[in-house]
Amino acid sequence: MRLVAYQGLILDFGGVITTDFYGCLSAFSVREGLAPDSVTRALSATPEGRDLFAAAETGAVPQRELERMLARQLGVSGEDLIARMLGDLRPRPETADLAKRARGAGVATAVLSNSWGTGGYDPYAGYDLAAHFDVVVISDQAGLRKPEPPIYDLTTAKLGLRPDDCLFVDDTPANLVTARQLGMATVHFTGARSDFAEIERLIGIA
Repeated sequence: MRLVAYQGLILDFGGVITTDFYGCLSAFSVREGLAPDSVTRALSATPEGRDLFAAAETGAVPQRELERMLARQLGVSGEDLIARMLGDLRPRPETADLAKRARGAGVATAVLSNSWGTGGYDPYAGYDLAAHFDVVVISDQAGLRKPEPPIYDLTTAKLGLRPDDCLFVDDTPANLVTARQLGMATVHFTGARSDFAEIERLIGIA
């Protein structure tokens, strides 16, 4: 059993720093008269969806191209589509407080997020992440994406830490697999109070 607390805390953005990400997509789908999982299926269930989403995340194609594909797949208007899809996201105060306390205790903090591509709607606007975290790595700016190992390596290198000195927190289980393979501790984030307690315990600020 590890006796020394982890020195780095790496947080996902959507669903961890913000309110429930998948719940937000489901609510949008329902408002549009679609099944709750329509957006996630459009992005993952077809080769076109998977490939274009990955390309947008790494900045290889603009956000507008992803919006056109999603509008076609979903049968909805493409006007400001991603802004409409993500419109319910709000900052999660408990996570902001946790990150502030971690940083104050000497834990290096980072945001590691897959984006929705360049141009158009900026879901990070208003969060001032650079002011509140030591490192911010956004996929389209890095040209890399989760769950591919290089973006995790980039983040830990920017923190000046080894992967096995870091705790990674994400609401998407697939993104945790790579982190564990690289030696990081992980927490699958659901927003439960127990998640916060586990993070606090692992970084030694409980």
